[in-house]
Amino acid sequence: MKVQALLGVPYSGEMIEKAVADLRTQTANDAPDAAALAKRYPKAQSRNFGGDPTRITEADALIAYLQMLGTLVDFKLYDDKANIR
Repeated sequence: MKVQALLGVPYSGEMIEKAVADLRTQTANDAPDAAALAKRYPKAQSRNFGGDPTRITEADALIAYLQMLGTLVDFKLYDDKANIR
């Protein structure tokens, strides 16, 4: 995240400092820091994505990433008539 911030990604110092804690918070169903995470990342969801609450897995990361991609779509800009074949 530090390198990405140097390259222009808008990560704040707080985001970088709390990255590991945010990872743990995002993969828990009842994390006490969920409100703080939502303040830093408004579209982030906090829950156990992979189904095993005892560990953070690649499945947790992949599912969270795919769900985040879905929130980036702005359907107001989609023109269903523009791509008719």
